[in-house]
Amino acid sequence: MPRFYVGFATGDITPPVGVAMAGYGNRDHGAESVETSLSVKAMVVESDGAAAALAVADLVGVSTDIVDGIRQAVSGQTEIPSDALMVCATHTHWGPAVGEYDYLPTHLKACVPSQYIESLTQTIAETVIEAWEQRAVAAVGWGTGLADGISFNRRPVGADGKTVQSFELPPDQAMIAAAAGREMQQAWRKGGCGGPRLSPPLADLDGLRAGVTDPQIPLLKVQSADGTPLMGLVNFACHPVVGGDDNFYSISPDYPYQARQSFEAVVGAPLIFTLGCAGDQVPAWRRGDSRVRVGRSLGGAASRQWYQIEHCTAEPQVATARQEITLALKDLPSIAEAREALSACDDPDGPEAGHQRHQLATAEKYANRAGIETEITALRIGDWAAVGVPGEVLAEIGLQIKQQSPFSVTAVISLANDSAGYISTAQAHREGGYEPKWSPAGPEAERQVVDAAVALLRSLV
Repeated sequence: MPRFYVGFATGDITPPVGVAMAGYGNRDHGAESVETSLSVKAMVVESDGAAAALAVADLVGVSTDIVDGIRQAVSGQTEIPSDALMVCATHTHWGPAVGEYDYLPTHLKACVPSQYIESLTQTIAETVIEAWEQRAVAAVGWGTGLADGISFNRRPVGADGKTVQSFELPPDQAMIAAAAGREMQQAWRKGGCGGPRLSPPLADLDGLRAGVTDPQIPLLKVQSADGTPLMGLVNFACHPVVGGDDNFYSISPDYPYQARQSFEAVVGAPLIFTLGCAGDQVPAWRRGDSRVRVGRSLGGAASRQWYQIEHCTAEPQVATARQEITLALKDLPSIAEAREALSACDDPDGPEAGHQRHQLATAEKYANRAGIETEITALRIGDWAAVGVPGEVLAEIGLQIKQQSPFSVTAVISLANDSAGYISTAQAHREGGYEPKWSPAGPEAERQVVDAAVALLRSLV
C-alpha cells in the first residue's frame, strides 16, 4: 500500500495598524493596535499520487481573487492541483478588511491597502508551499466530540412565527438557549433528512422558541509514524464575535487563537481551526475574559476528543472533488430603487445607510447575472471528509449535509474559497431576520448547497 504523507506550516498575516477592519459596519476608523497576531495554518496531504491542501487564515473571509492568486502560485511550485486546494477563513470580526466591503463608509474604503492584500496572498501561498516541502510519513484518525454549551442560535422565533434577532443574550439565557438547541441537535440522526429546528416556547426566554445548535466538533488527528502528535484539525460552528468596546479597534484572531493555544498546551501539537456552519450560531459569552472562556472550552473539548481516538491508519484513501455552482438570487431591488433608498437615509454613516450601501452594491453586482457563481469543494482522508461551502451558512444546512454524508466524520467548512454572503434556509427567509436580509442568496440556495455538497461527498466513496 502507498504511504500517506502530511505537511503542516504556519505564516504571519498580521496587517499594519490603521488598516480598515472587517466584521462590523459601525467602526469609523482603522485599527488602533494589535492585541494578538493573525496567522494562516496550512495542511498538505498526499497518498498514491493524490495531493490536496487546506489553508485557513485569520480573516473575516476570502475573495475569489485572493483564492485564484494562491492557487496559481501553489500549483506552479507543487504537485497540488488548483481544484484540490481549499482556502478558508476563521471569520474573526477583529481582522482586516481584504476588500472594499460595501458596508464600509467611503473614507474607510481608502484604508484597505492593496499592498497588504498582495502580501497576504503571497504569504498564504508560501505557507502552503512550505507545508508541501515539510510533508512526512504520517497516520491519521478521526472522531466527533462535543463542545457543549459554548454557542446558541441567535434566531429564536416568536409566537407570530417571525425571528426575534438575538445577537447577544445574558449568559444565563444564552445557556438555556444552548441547552435547548443541543437537545434538538441530538435528534438529527445520521442517515436522516432534517430534524427539529425550534424548541417549545421557553419561559426563561420570554416565551421565545430557541433554534437548533450544532455543538459537534469533528476532529482529524494526525501523528507521525512513531505516534508523535503532529497536528489536529477541528471544525466548530460559532461566530468569532467575542469582544467589546475596550478592544473594538484591536486586531485579534478572537477565540480560535485561545482554542489553538489550549490544544497545543495539552496535546503538544498545533491545531487548525475551521469554521463550521455558524451563520446563526454565536458564543454564549461575549465580554470580559470571554475569549479565554470560549476558546479554552473549545480547545479542551478538542483535546479530549484527540485522546478518545484510539486507532490511526497509515494508509487512508485521499480524494478530492470540486463543483462550480450558481446559487439562486432572492428578489433584489433595482439599482434605481436601491439608490433612492440610500439617498433617503438621514445619517450617511449610520447602520441603515450601511445596509443601503450594501443593497445598492448587491443590486449593481447582480444586475445582469443569473445568480451567485461560486464553488463547492470536498476532501476525503480515510473515513473523514471535509466539504467547503462558500458563504456564511446556517446550522441547519450543515446538519443536513452531515446527516446524508457517507463518511463517519464530516466537517462542513464555511467561508471556503469565496465569501458569498449568508446562505439561509428557505424557512429562515419566511421568518425574516438579519441573515436573509443581508444576503443576495434566495430561499432555493439551501437545497442547492445541500444537494451539491452531498453529491460531492458521495462521489469520493
